[in-house]
Amino acid sequence: MLDAVMSRRRTMMVSATVRLGYAWTIRREEPRAWREVMSMTGVVNSILGAGREALTPAELVDQLSRHPLRQLAPEVFEDDPLGRVTVLEWGEISDDVYSDGCSAIVELLERGDRGRGWMPTWTWMQHELVEQDAFLGLKAGASDADYVIRRRFSIEHPAGERGTIADLCSDAGILPPVRYVPLPPDRSHEGRYWWPCPVCHWPMRVNGASVRCSYQPHNAAYAIRSLPEGQPPKLRPRDDTVRRQPAAKIVHHDGDRQTVCVEFPVWRYIVVPGVEEIKLYKRWDGKLPMSVDLWPHQDAYDLRFAINELDWAWAIDLKDVASASALADEVAKKPLVAKTIVLPDHRGTAQREELQDLLPDYTVLMVEDVNRILKKKLGEARKDR
Repeated sequence: MLDAVMSRRRTMMVSATVRLGYAWTIRREEPRAWREVMSMTGVVNSILGAGREALTPAELVDQLSRHPLRQLAPEVFEDDPLGRVTVLEWGEISDDVYSDGCSAIVELLERGDRGRGWMPTWTWMQHELVEQDAFLGLKAGASDADYVIRRRFSIEHPAGERGTIADLCSDAGILPPVRYVPLPPDRSHEGRYWWPCPVCHWPMRVNGASVRCSYQPHNAAYAIRSLPEGQPPKLRPRDDTVRRQPAAKIVHHDGDRQTVCVEFPVWRYIVVPGVEEIKLYKRWDGKLPMSVDLWPHQDAYDLRFAINELDWAWAIDLKDVASASALADEVAKKPLVAKTIVLPDHRGTAQREELQDLLPDYTVLMVEDVNRILKKKLGEARKDR
């Protein structure tokens, strides 16, 4: 059974520290940020309890910059992967937050929340609500086929030149399905070059001589190599496990060539999981006699596999979050249509086992399990022909 109280404390801690961290990063530009820092410090101290000496805002910021959340509140996080999140890095929101922390946000101040006028929605609104907002443009007036085209376009073209994006939309017979915004400053090198992640193709984050995708499981981390004047910089992989480095792209600031990308919530809640969904779809699409449907009924679930000769069909929902308990809470509040939950292989069997214990009414598998089952079913169908 889910420990609802502990789960709530954990997600409240993540939410409060992320809000505090974001406010800290813009404290010089936003006069309301200091009040947010003070308010969230109070929330954190209340979660830690009266038995501990209260932290000052400066002490809390220092801890959030140097240590993962597990060190701040070991009794709250225990073995939950959210405890590995470090909120601040380089004086900015860390990639840990972009990768995993943002998926565990809950509403903290239901009434009179002063942060709603200036903080981004993902810092205070539960991610499924932010996700729903991001999906509105994809679903507006769309047939099931239109929806698939729009969503797939957003995943496969998360960044580029504004004119090129428009031309590709025209070729696909659609309007831009989501909003594209100018390249954020932290995604460019000297304001002149940017690099797409080799996996999700969203602009990687740049800090000094370091370049990396904000979604850590994509394992894209590089150092910038210095080259003679006039040559575009090149990247060097951090180690031999990292994918081949992408070439530098020129940042254009104006006109049809302006460099643009989808907004953060679209990247995190549509592009990142979509990479895994499309990869699975491509692997099995066209493998007769199996048929594969992507996001049936406008995302009632992610994938449906069917073999008519065997009178067999299988619907799955792919989920990619750090915390099994946070995912289980979400599913408990809003049950899934598909009774099979699939986790990317990088989440590991430990998360699968934990989630299976938390959600006994569902079958929880890894992507590698899905591929093995589909291969077996396809073999059965071809043998019977």
